[in-house]
Amino acid sequence: MSSRPAAIPLRRLQAALPYVVVLTVGIFLFYRADHFEFEQVSGRIGPGAWPQLILVLMLATALWGIVSSVIKAGKPMPHESKEEEDEDLARPPEIHPHRVWIAVVATLGYLLVLPLLGFFLATIVYSFGLMYIGHFRRPLPIVALSVAIALCFMFVFMRVVYVALPLGVAPFNQVSYALMTAIGVH
Repeated sequence: MSSRPAAIPLRRLQAALPYVVVLTVGIFLFYRADHFEFEQVSGRIGPGAWPQLILVLMLATALWGIVSSVIKAGKPMPHESKEEEDEDLARPPEIHPHRVWIAVVATLGYLLVLPLLGFFLATIVYSFGLMYIGHFRRPLPIVALSVAIALCFMFVFMRVVYVALPLGVAPFNQVSYALMTAIGVH
């Protein structure tokens, strides 16, 4: 009886250990990125901003992993019955390699229409197409998510990273110019 309670904390520690390592390395790297030497330019972020942004996401993920592994590690895994295991072996999961090839063709199509439609409109069409290929068939959420993805990426690339994106040819470029004005890109 006394060995059982001691095994649970050890198992929890073992499950959390990789996340603790990632958290420790992330904190060290965040500190290093915060101390880059550079010449400050007014209105521009420093060279440590992007690594720090990515490291904040990494640190949040590591913290989430630590908490979830400590909570879940003490719970026993659900055991499947012999019949469920046999059924899983008899019916393997569906694999659709043709969808991968369709997504590759869609990506090539995206690269071709990007200069014509502009980044915003081409990204909406591309995102919509990928979700449809993935069998997400609810039109309103697909459209809303496609527009949100395109807006988010356009904002990040043009306002944060300062990357010039393809605007498209007339009349599609008018959409790009209107959005650039709306998000404050001059």
